[in-house]
Amino acid sequence: MTTPTLWRPCSSCKKSIHFGTRYWVCNVSTCNRKRTGLIFCTVSCWDAHVPQMNHRESWAEEKKAPTPAEWAQILAEEETPKKRTPKSVPAPDAKVNSDQSASTQVKSAQPILRRPRSD
Repeated sequence: MTTPTLWRPCSSCKKSIHFGTRYWVCNVSTCNRKRTGLIFCTVSCWDAHVPQMNHRESWAEEKKAPTPAEWAQILAEEETPKKRTPKSVPAPDAKVNSDQSASTQVKSAQPILRRPRSD
């Protein structure tokens, strides 16, 4: 079985970006989001997207594509569901006596009184 050489295509010219090679990304956060994920094979391809995205100040950041093993690990981590831990609710304080808690319940049950408006 041969290992694949193509990692992803360039977002501008659609040329192949191979595993372990250099590529460029835009420094602007909207271009770096997981869903957008713009990557470019050359700086000139990055430069071609700048007028379309209307960036004021931006630059290309050089990165290195992952190896096939690293990419397989990244994909495996994305597939595994993340466990959500429920937020812990603090236990009621045992030192508060029942008289204090009853008085707070009564206070919260009282209606809010408003002054009549004088026009």
